[in-house]
Amino acid sequence: MAGNLYSRYLEEEKQEKQKEKEELLNNNKEIVMLNIDLLDEFSNHIFSAISQNKFDELKESISRAGVLSPIIVRKKQDRYEIISGHNRTKCCKELGLKEVPAIIKEYDDDMAELIMIETNLAQRENILPCEKGLAYKIRLELLKKIKKENKEKASDSNEPKENAPMEQEGTSVQKLANESEDSRATIQRFIRLTQLNDGLKNKVNNDVIGIRAGVELSYIRPNEQILVNDYIDKTNLKITTSQAEKLRAVYGTITEDNIEEIIKGKPKKKEIVFTGKLLKNIFKKYKDRFNNDKEFSELVDNLLENYYKNLSDKRRTNLGCVIPVESSAFKL
Repeated sequence: MAGNLYSRYLEEEKQEKQKEKEELLNNNKEIVMLNIDLLDEFSNHIFSAISQNKFDELKESISRAGVLSPIIVRKKQDRYEIISGHNRTKCCKELGLKEVPAIIKEYDDDMAELIMIETNLAQRENILPCEKGLAYKIRLELLKKIKKENKEKASDSNEPKENAPMEQEGTSVQKLANESEDSRATIQRFIRLTQLNDGLKNKVNNDVIGIRAGVELSYIRPNEQILVNDYIDKTNLKITTSQAEKLRAVYGTITEDNIEEIIKGKPKKKEIVFTGKLLKNIFKKYKDRFNNDKEFSELVDNLLENYYKNLSDKRRTNLGCVIPVESSAFKL
């Protein structure tokens, strides 16, 4: 049902663009002129405004030739809600036009939102990555919902089950990829971006974070995403995919104290521990004075025993029974 409606709409629009405004109004009974003051924006519109350059180009085109492609609306009480054509309507308002050509459709909320998303995906040249991800996600959810509802309606009717509307419609990511310019993997990446918090989404949209890096960061916890976003704001660092992968690899352990170490790979300070190994300069100095390691170990044992016996209680307490390297007569 959704696919047929949308295909029908695209075909109509393609034909209408080839005709002049007056011919369209005379020959197509679906198109009516609506008072621009009766038009309201779509309540669940998820797309941001087009660039100023694109808007100016559209405005200039409308000022010369009028609105060649009618907007799509649905009636809501005594007003009309715009489904497709928000930018055209805005241009008309700025140009002082009182009416705009429109096609009135009887869509329910789900179908109206679906058409709004599909027309924007089809018509817009540049869509922000996170907006595209949200559009793909909602589109899939709506198609699944409509398909389920149509199956339920078909099961209650006398029609054969195989003839149920939307039965052949694809709701999977692969089906969506077949109908768009993006591959299945690309669509999945876009959808994954919806798991980012608002701060990181803005950075992806503004190319502070690449799409692939954003996808990696979408897998870390919400509180960790806040830390990463704050760190980027503080350092003005542009997170690379490799750095984002490092953060994802330690998912669940990211803190304010270790985030820089994880991102930049700074080595941890090595703790000085006792190993019993003799320093090379000491070894070279005395290596010819002992016949074997046992003889050397016995000497060290005797010296250490005498050393600790001669320590006063106060000295032992202050030193914590540890031989300070600087004051010892020898080093192990």
